[in-house]
Amino acid sequence: MAGLSLLTPTPGGLAQRLAVIAALLGLGLAGLAQLPLEPPLARPSASQPGAPATAPSVAAAPAPLSAPVSAAPGPLAGEADLLATLDREEALQDGRQRATVLLRRFVGAEITRFFWGGFSGTLDVLGLEPPEDMAVRLTLPVDLAGAAVQLELTPQQGSERYLARVVAAGSVPHGVACRGGGPVGTFVLQGDQLLCPPGWQELPFQQARR
Repeated sequence: MAGLSLLTPTPGGLAQRLAVIAALLGLGLAGLAQLPLEPPLARPSASQPGAPATAPSVAAAPAPLSAPVSAAPGPLAGEADLLATLDREEALQDGRQRATVLLRRFVGAEITRFFWGGFSGTLDVLGLEPPEDMAVRLTLPVDLAGAAVQLELTPQQGSERYLARVVAAGSVPHGVACRGGGPVGTFVLQGDQLLCPPGWQELPFQQARR
């Protein structure tokens, strides 16, 4: 009976227990009432305790990279020199061919004019038109072989010049067309052929017929 009395609460002990439970509940409710409730975004992050909460930032997309603009590769120094040399050679050949055609026509026209009364001192009478890119000099020089007429062409570029002369030895005219760059020497009549001055080369007749 003694053990049963210990497990059975007495009226006074039950009241004390209820009072203790009521006091604990009061303290708990008071603590809950004073605890401020914060929204999730306002809570400090775990990495920075106590720091004010900030809205999550959205990383800006990286700007697209533009492809590097590279300059077009130009010709090397050796290639540029080669191209310039080819251009000069082409211009020389073109000017030489046009001069050859004009000088050969000049020789033929002056020979014809000689039989009609004498040489002509103008290209208009011969029906010839000089190249626009060449200086023209038409003269009636004194020649020991007889009457003579001479046409000289000087291109604007280059050092090569072109020369034609027709000489009447007695009653027979002779003509020749030449190219060169040095001073104009003496034309020599050898047999029935008029020769270019020393240092000058005769222009082939077949080029004038193209």
